[in-house]
Amino acid sequence: MSLYADDDPTKALALQDTDDDPALHPPTDPQQLFNAALAAEPESAHQRDTLLLAAQRFEEHPERLPQLLPQFLGFISEGGDSLLRFWTLDMIHLAVGRGGLSGDVKQLVTLHCFPRLLQLLHTGSIPTLKAVIPILSTIYPVLFGILATSNTQASILQMFNDMKSTIIDFALNKSGQSGNVGVRAVAWKFVQKVILAATKPATSGDPRLQSRGSSVTDTNISHITQTGILSQAEIDQEGKKLQTELVTALYTQTEPAILHPIINSFPSLAKMRQSIAPLVVHSLASWKPNTMAAAGRPAIEIRAVEKTVRIAMTHLIRHPPIASHAAQLNDALLRQKKRMEDAFVEEATARKERRRGTKHPMEPPAGVDPESSEQAAKRARLEGSAGGVGSGVGKGPVVDISGMGVEEVVETVISGLRSVSSQTLVSALENARQALREGSLDAQPLLASPLGVGAAGEVKAEDEEIVNPLDIEDDDDDLLMMDDPELAIEEEEPTAFTDFVLPPPEPLDPSDKDYILSNTIERIWQSGADLASLPDPKETDAAKTAIQPKEMWMLLLARLATRGAEVKRKTISEFVLADFANRSKFASVWLNEEWYNERIGVSEPRQYLSNLEAIVSVYLPKVDPKDKYLATFIQNLPAIPPSLIDILADVCQDSERAVVGFTVLRDIVESRPPVREQALQTLLALCTHTDRKIRVMAIITTVRRWGQNSPMMPIITKYALSVLWRLVEAKPEVKNEAVKEEGGEAETEEQIGESAETDVEMKEEQPKEEGSIDRYLEQPSARTVQQHVELAFALAKRQQSLLDDIFKIYPQLIPEVQKAVEEQLMPLIQSLGATPKLMEILKKFPAGADQLVMRVIGVLSAEGAGQVLVSLVKSVLAERELDPKFVIPIVGELDKAEIEKQLPKIVSMLVDPETKDMVKTAFASMLQKMTPSDLMVALHQEGGAPLKEIIEAVKVCFSMTTVFRSDVLANAMNRIADLPTIPLIFVRTIIQVANTYKSLAPFIANHILPKLVAKKIWENGQLWDGFVMLAKRIAPASYGALLQLPKEQLREVVGKQPSMKAGLKNFLASKPGSKGALLEIFGDDE
Repeated sequence: MSLYADDDPTKALALQDTDDDPALHPPTDPQQLFNAALAAEPESAHQRDTLLLAAQRFEEHPERLPQLLPQFLGFISEGGDSLLRFWTLDMIHLAVGRGGLSGDVKQLVTLHCFPRLLQLLHTGSIPTLKAVIPILSTIYPVLFGILATSNTQASILQMFNDMKSTIIDFALNKSGQSGNVGVRAVAWKFVQKVILAATKPATSGDPRLQSRGSSVTDTNISHITQTGILSQAEIDQEGKKLQTELVTALYTQTEPAILHPIINSFPSLAKMRQSIAPLVVHSLASWKPNTMAAAGRPAIEIRAVEKTVRIAMTHLIRHPPIASHAAQLNDALLRQKKRMEDAFVEEATARKERRRGTKHPMEPPAGVDPESSEQAAKRARLEGSAGGVGSGVGKGPVVDISGMGVEEVVETVISGLRSVSSQTLVSALENARQALREGSLDAQPLLASPLGVGAAGEVKAEDEEIVNPLDIEDDDDDLLMMDDPELAIEEEEPTAFTDFVLPPPEPLDPSDKDYILSNTIERIWQSGADLASLPDPKETDAAKTAIQPKEMWMLLLARLATRGAEVKRKTISEFVLADFANRSKFASVWLNEEWYNERIGVSEPRQYLSNLEAIVSVYLPKVDPKDKYLATFIQNLPAIPPSLIDILADVCQDSERAVVGFTVLRDIVESRPPVREQALQTLLALCTHTDRKIRVMAIITTVRRWGQNSPMMPIITKYALSVLWRLVEAKPEVKNEAVKEEGGEAETEEQIGESAETDVEMKEEQPKEEGSIDRYLEQPSARTVQQHVELAFALAKRQQSLLDDIFKIYPQLIPEVQKAVEEQLMPLIQSLGATPKLMEILKKFPAGADQLVMRVIGVLSAEGAGQVLVSLVKSVLAERELDPKFVIPIVGELDKAEIEKQLPKIVSMLVDPETKDMVKTAFASMLQKMTPSDLMVALHQEGGAPLKEIIEAVKVCFSMTTVFRSDVLANAMNRIADLPTIPLIFVRTIIQVANTYKSLAPFIANHILPKLVAKKIWENGQLWDGFVMLAKRIAPASYGALLQLPKEQLREVVGKQPSMKAGLKNFLASKPGSKGALLEIFGDDE
């Protein structure tokens, strides 16, 4: 749970028990996520997850796609089936299909992406084709509309026809080879788009279809104008041909994966183009699975296709414009139903026959008599023993189970056996086994008694006659009474009155007294509960009383308890705790009475406090986290003792009951000024608790509840700052043993004293909260930073003026604590965003806070605040000499010229190997405004960066294999070779390219080396040595370029690389008229 979101405090219970740093949520800027994916290891899980997050952000902000798609297109033409290729294709599909973009924007995106998509159509990669063809199906109507209404370039029409013919060939499989089923399936969906565009919509019928037919997304042949480049006659002929191909495929295809998209396209064609509805209806109604059955397709596949056909016909029946074909469709559905039922019966019969064929009869082995004497004896023995079990008649009531189901009988038997103990059941089984062995007819009835069978005694032969009282006459009552001899004797004795003295009552036992007292209280309470159903008195202008007339029994019972012995109070307390939820109001009345009697001197001192603690201490351990009665009860108390606040503090430290404790403490602070200070200090101390769950709940209780105008807020702010300033006291962790350097001197007592005085002076400058409770605070260190800063950071979310103190404290911290503070502060910065106050601090941050400011700029840039940060960073760079790291977060927002200006500073960071990933991320961000070739050329141009760091920067580019592919490097090398001055590291880069991409050796030999020769590369010693090494590395491809060297330099090459001599001689000998050149260059050493 975040401290900077308006969450329910009860959600803090879901926090883990560890003091883990709060995690930053992924950046909201999709471009930042994409740059992070480019900088990640290619094809890694991290790159995949980052691309998924970037896709989610682009779905939320599709308007960002058109300006970024040109950058993405470079990742799909080369590089194979990579994560970046398929992610880029998804983004293109999002932009032209699902994104909420206007039609004009979609047209621009389509024209920009179409050439690259067409390239992928000829790659031959199955996964790529499955991804590209659906995109081309989406943009086909857009391209059709452009070509139908404007006379565009002929190249677009050529690419359009190429796309159409290629995909249709995939669908029809004209090559005769068994093409990939998935590719053919998506190709048939493309054919549906072509048929729709080549067919005119209905001129009458559903007006909704007419309006749809004229929309941009449903372009068709009627949109072709005279200015368009398309031919209406050719398109119409093509549409009719494809209709025939579609119906033919329906009857001839046997692959379900192809039949399903074909059948599913029929309803859309019939609904959107009513002119071909008769063809669609007739084709579906006449279809039979004969071709599939003849091809040996499994019955389950045939049944699946049948269901698809049935769904399609049912869908068409429900469409009103096709009502004229309803009879034909209904008849086809009946025939199909009969056909499917017959097929199901036939399949079941065949399955049963196959199952029967797999079973083998139990025949005896050859040579064995089916009924041998031994088997016959065994059978006879079993049949004889079966008769000795007994009939079971007489063991209990007879129940006819012939009309009961087997499951019901089994359930009845099991339920009966459940009432039998395991020992009895074991004895019964042993008895049955004994009966089987001995052949006795009856076993001992062990189960009879537990099952309630045979347990009844002997029934009397003659039962007494039962008399119905309703049939007795009134006079017969006397006769019935006279039948009792005792009554008759009592009637005959005379009654005499004598002097009677009531004997003294017998003394009751203490237990009896307690029982009577408790019973009396219970009767009073029950009587009062009966009065609760009475209506409340009508509201009047008269003063309201705390006790309503129907609740007077509470006051009576409270006064009985307060004016009696201690045992009554104990009884009352137990009575309240037995049902505190319903008796909490009575408890308030009783304790108010106790408090009043104590004040006027009627009761003994501490009666109120002891009874209150007795109730609270017993009820709190079992209080429900959602309890609301305790807060009401404490609010109605006449006085809040300090001991109660201490008890509530203990409750707050129990995660299961903490919500109740925090709620009560918060209400006490708000409504009880006499104890506000103690309760507030208790809450503030809990805001620095060692357990983060407790700490977060305390902070939420205080910060979220009270606003700026609350009387508690100044106290909270002062306390938070005093805790924050304690971090300045943190010291680096050192060993206990004093370490003395060689040649140094031990620290003297005077120096230690001076250091201590300095610390004291520093502490005196820090704001301290007098009387603050630091019972939970540990010593300031990097490990306890979170405990010290969370309260202040949570306040800074609502009081951004506290950010000044945070940035002021940061430079005074030791490095370990600074790093921990940065980690804790970043979620707050991410939650705040680029607020004016934060921008003001970043512009005038104190000296020593550079690292923190760079982290803040990086987080804000990831949240999409790049445009705001660009001007800020530029102004700061103009005023101060800052680290180049400041530029990295906003480098993607700079234009190309500014990027080239800042590039040497960024490259110079590579002097520290730990900055390699940071530079890699910066390069990925630069690709928003420049191509990979531009970046490689800019790195080779003369700049302010050292040569060693430039070499490392080139290595970083080579590590981004997804971006710097072979075609990109070839383009970059060609451009660098055309520069007026050859860069010093250029030959080294070419060697690295040759080692990485062997296929570029001919390109280097035929295009790069001749340009280097033309620039007289031998005049630069370092470049010349590299040139010779490069020529040897790519030989024999380099022989042609070497022959362009002057003879002297060629001899030098041969002298430096003698192994090339034979190859060069053979290469030169193959040239006509080369004998003289051989003698001149190599001499007569042959």
